[in-house]
Amino acid sequence: MAFALPVVFLLYYALRGGSYDIVPRHEEAIAVWWILVLGWATGLMPRAKPPKSAAVPIAALLLLALWTAISLSWTSSGERTFLELARFLHYAGVLLLVWSLVTRDNWKAVAGGLVFGSVAVSCLAMASRLDPSAFPTNYITLRFEINRLSYPFNYWNAVGAWTVMSMALALAWSAHLRNVFLRAACLAAVPIVGTAAYVTYSRAAVIDAVIALILVVVFSRNRWVAFIHSLGGAAGAALAISTVRGHHQIVEASGNKGAGSVLLALIGGALIGALVAVATWYAKGEQWRLPKRPARIAVVTGILALAIVVPAAGHNTISSRWHEFRHEENTSDTADPAARLSHLNGNRYFIWRSAWDAFKDEPIKGLGSGTFEFWWDQQGGAEFIRDAHNLYLEQFGEQGLFGGVLILVMVGGLIFGGLRARRRLEGDDVGLQAGLLAAFGVFLFAAGVDWIWESTAVGMLGVIAGAVAAASMASPRMRAPRALLRMPVVAIGIVAALLQLPSLASTVATRHSQTDFTKNRTEAALAEANDAIQAEPWAASPYVQRALVEESMDQLTAARNDLLRAQRKEPLNWRQPLLLARIDAERGDADQALADYKRAKQLRPKGVYVNPQFP
Repeated sequence: MAFALPVVFLLYYALRGGSYDIVPRHEEAIAVWWILVLGWATGLMPRAKPPKSAAVPIAALLLLALWTAISLSWTSSGERTFLELARFLHYAGVLLLVWSLVTRDNWKAVAGGLVFGSVAVSCLAMASRLDPSAFPTNYITLRFEINRLSYPFNYWNAVGAWTVMSMALALAWSAHLRNVFLRAACLAAVPIVGTAAYVTYSRAAVIDAVIALILVVVFSRNRWVAFIHSLGGAAGAALAISTVRGHHQIVEASGNKGAGSVLLALIGGALIGALVAVATWYAKGEQWRLPKRPARIAVVTGILALAIVVPAAGHNTISSRWHEFRHEENTSDTADPAARLSHLNGNRYFIWRSAWDAFKDEPIKGLGSGTFEFWWDQQGGAEFIRDAHNLYLEQFGEQGLFGGVLILVMVGGLIFGGLRARRRLEGDDVGLQAGLLAAFGVFLFAAGVDWIWESTAVGMLGVIAGAVAAASMASPRMRAPRALLRMPVVAIGIVAALLQLPSLASTVATRHSQTDFTKNRTEAALAEANDAIQAEPWAASPYVQRALVEESMDQLTAARNDLLRAQRKEPLNWRQPLLLARIDAERGDADQALADYKRAKQLRPKGVYVNPQFP
């Protein structure tokens, strides 16, 4: 059970589009909290005595949820802030579930489930590249004409982060498992997972991979074996990647010609990895050790050499890349999607600077959780951006100093718990835990350069890896605590589950209304929109949907009133005044339509709908 549950958990979260969408993640959060409520109420949980440090991350998330609830009094979108409140509670519930069940007796089985589940999803992602027709239609790649691997998360960088975390887990386990067949299987997976990471063409994934390899070697017990296995895995991946490069339809995601050759190369790469693992096992690689004193001298010398040589030798390259990152836009047109791996052009610097400016503008309260998009629009950001692409800066910008510190306390508590447990572990268990710590380290970096926190499945893999690492020394409980001590958790769980319901019900009703509307069932669409408003009266989206239905029924005054209500609930959203401009134009009020249009342009000066000259 300890092995199977995380496998099912990861597959379920991952194969629902990464559970990014509102409906899946609310449903999952409700399930997590009701399991906790029933388990703690009946005394079936907790089955573990987690370290006292485990209270820090959960407390930080619950306080962050409380602060988010308080911020509803000043946020510019109660709808979006409420969604973030539900998200924080979701993560808190998963952490509590892990620490209610994982002990020093079963943590390795749980970690094994994480390895298997994460690698299975990575292999499915790679298979979707070789035979796209066997998988659901990817409308994201079709709509945006993207040739980067994005299944099953609908986002290539999320797939890149997931596959690298999977690689870290498999690599560490290949160097420390006692069973030669399992070691070979783990290392055989690395070339396949690595190739999947490559066809995402994610620059963040390249950096993730370097971080993963360093952390696996640093945290491992059998460092020489881990290092040799990393070379073996890299050799196998290089074989597969070179084969991919020879088949442009696989490279460009334009067909599956050459899929058979790539499959054979993946099998060959896996065999290389397996043979390396078998070789180190028969060579008793776990006994390859330097005496402590020479080892420490070598480590310090190596660090100093890197600190001196890399900046000196690579000064020009570093300076050029930094200039690209801050100033330049890539305008080259090339059919090779891998060409983007050679430069750092992009918009991250500008997004992060905008998030920091938001924090400086409102350092105490913040903008309001989930509302960075409105700030970005007003500051002249031409691109559609929902998140700050950096968990830490986003929390400082949206939640102010208190929220930013709390997210750092949360991740810091997980780091402390994992490292503290590592010091107490013995033998090969240290190396097995190294995979968890490395995967969590990859997540921390990925969350700092992209919206990985919002890609629920990927965020959960990272957070669970950190939580299991911290729980690896937890003692099992022989009996549950007294009912009086369990009741606060039950009460929190009931509240947390119920708080998922309003936006879930409202979103489902709104989407049903949209479906009915497209099928010309306007009366049904209007009724569904009314249900959405009743479910979440503080949200703007249901009012907008009802206004659109009313507009189609020529009820222009009612439509205008609903859009005004939506505008009051999201005063910084440019969409409502733009729709109002259309309604007022249809009503024949040209002056008011022009005023509405100017308001939309003020809120998004570089938006394509109000300024067509901006591409």
